[in-house]
Amino acid sequence: MRRRALLLAPPLLTVGACGFRPLYGEAPQGAAASTASGDLAATRVALIADREGQLLRQALVQNLGSDRGAPALYELLVRVQVRREQLAVQQDQTETRNRVSAVAEFVLRPLTPPGDPVTRGRALAVDAFNVGTDQYFAAQLSGEAAVRRLTERLAQDITGQLAAFYARRRATTAARGT
Repeated sequence: MRRRALLLAPPLLTVGACGFRPLYGEAPQGAAASTASGDLAATRVALIADREGQLLRQALVQNLGSDRGAPALYELLVRVQVRREQLAVQQDQTETRNRVSAVAEFVLRPLTPPGDPVTRGRALAVDAFNVGTDQYFAAQLSGEAAVRRLTERLAQDITGQLAAFYARRRATTAARGT
């Protein structure tokens, strides 16, 4: 165990020395606005229709950190579609397994002045759950848990895409400025 730690220590030390920074990690105090994390926090998530949309919005607000009180500079508009399929159907037409898939399409636009979208994207997530033959409430809870997992995955994917967009935009702005 000690030997493994000694082998991992040099590469980990060099990562810090090369200027590596997490894409959307926490920013130092006072520098929040100049990082991808600050840009994410300055993104307001518009209301999304339906229960799945509410869950997705809640996960996005948490992932982006837009509930921390940073002034909003951008608005994120999201449309989500959820589809349920029966995978395993017995001869008596009862289902034993369901698949739930979701697609979220998003558009990011500046708030002031209201303008054209600066980026758009798409996220996809798939999950499945078993359906007990005599347990209606267990199947209902399993379905709700699958939808919650889907929305959390969609939120992670959208957050990653937005963080990459903000980082690319900062890099091009810095390259033009130098």
